[in-house]
Amino acid sequence: MSEQKQAGEVTLKRTLTLPLIIMFGLAYLAPTVVFNYYGLFTPSTHGMYTLALCVTAVVMALTAYSYTQMVKAYPSAGSAYTYVNKSVQPHLGFLSGWVMLVDYLLLPMICYLLLGVYINEYFPVLPVWAIVVFVAAIGMIVNIVGIKTASIIDTIVTCAAIAFTILFVACIVRYVTNGGGSGTLFDPSAFYNPDNFELKGTLAASAVLCASFVGFDAVTTLAEEAKEPQKVMGKAIMGVVIGAGVIFAIVAYFSQIAWPQAHTGIEDPDTGIFELFPHLGMNWLGTMFFVIDNCGSFVCAMAGMGAVSRILYGMGRDNILPKKFFGKLSPKFQTPVNNIVLTTLIALTAIFYQDNVMGAASLVSFGAVCGFFMVNLSVISHYIIRGKERGGAAMFRHLVIPALGMVSLVVVFYFIETPAKILGGAWLLVGILYLAIKTRGFKELPPEMKLDE
Repeated sequence: MSEQKQAGEVTLKRTLTLPLIIMFGLAYLAPTVVFNYYGLFTPSTHGMYTLALCVTAVVMALTAYSYTQMVKAYPSAGSAYTYVNKSVQPHLGFLSGWVMLVDYLLLPMICYLLLGVYINEYFPVLPVWAIVVFVAAIGMIVNIVGIKTASIIDTIVTCAAIAFTILFVACIVRYVTNGGGSGTLFDPSAFYNPDNFELKGTLAASAVLCASFVGFDAVTTLAEEAKEPQKVMGKAIMGVVIGAGVIFAIVAYFSQIAWPQAHTGIEDPDTGIFELFPHLGMNWLGTMFFVIDNCGSFVCAMAGMGAVSRILYGMGRDNILPKKFFGKLSPKFQTPVNNIVLTTLIALTAIFYQDNVMGAASLVSFGAVCGFFMVNLSVISHYIIRGKERGGAAMFRHLVIPALGMVSLVVVFYFIETPAKILGGAWLLVGILYLAIKTRGFKELPPEMKLDE
């Protein structure tokens, strides 16, 4: 981040415009994630992967709207923890931050899992567990020695992913117009097929797909660098969610018209996207995706591990977590080695999900859905209960829309896999017990968490 001195103080320079902020958000979401879930949800939705993504986008748009309202109230903050802490209740705020910490901790695990599964698909002689251990070890070493991934590399990988997505759609357009697939670019059944539609399958897919939108709120961390943040940030948040939803839906739709029978033809859901390319007679496209997506996963894991190790260090430094372990820096490398090693060990749990990518993704969804639910509640508490707003327009903006967001998230939560709910619930219980001890039975205010460092 660039800085400038004003009146003896160092402040962030306001240079970011709306398009730049939206592009940052879309890059943060990783454009190729829609390909990663193709094999999982095309069969489970009976070929209506596009519909499931659109349902998810609507659910996320309701919550995104709540973020736009809260960023107006707290323009310098960008976390669900802050919103709940200041608008609802400090102890609930701490627990909201605690449950969303799961997302940060598990992001490297998901990335390493995808690396392991995809590399194994191309090189079966290499077992998934060995690949996961190898790349996790490299990631740990890179983060420990303090070598940061250059932003230019991140930019190149993101641009390559976007370019691949455009190329992919263009290739399918040519394939279909030449008589392949459905034979037409306009096939309503690729979106909704009443003969095969099952509400349960669509909502179950949406429950996991919420994880693919996690990070849209990251643009709020740029509030202090944005030109006219009061006008721009709300539009940026909605722009990222809508933009991601459109991109994801387009890719899913064209994938479906390219191979209408994929929902019954995919043999291995975890690597289903690699079955689509040979079906199109475009193995070269699969090789290109293999390289770009794996590079993106590794960069994402590096960034995720670096971020969560800093968050844990900050919590240790502030004595929220035991300072002797979490708040310690290596004298040699000046990095939080303990946290990096711990995060790596957590990431290695990918080994247990090598045959269940969906189960791993569900774990991330648990934290996201719970955190998003509390953000919607924050809007109602801040504007209606505490602000005592009245009038039809205010009630619609600050009561009806957030309430719809909460209801939709409750439905989505219901369809999250049971093992994910159990593990997520156990993590939340640990947070409750820890908070009870830390605040002497909830009699004191909880320590402040900093989840947007």
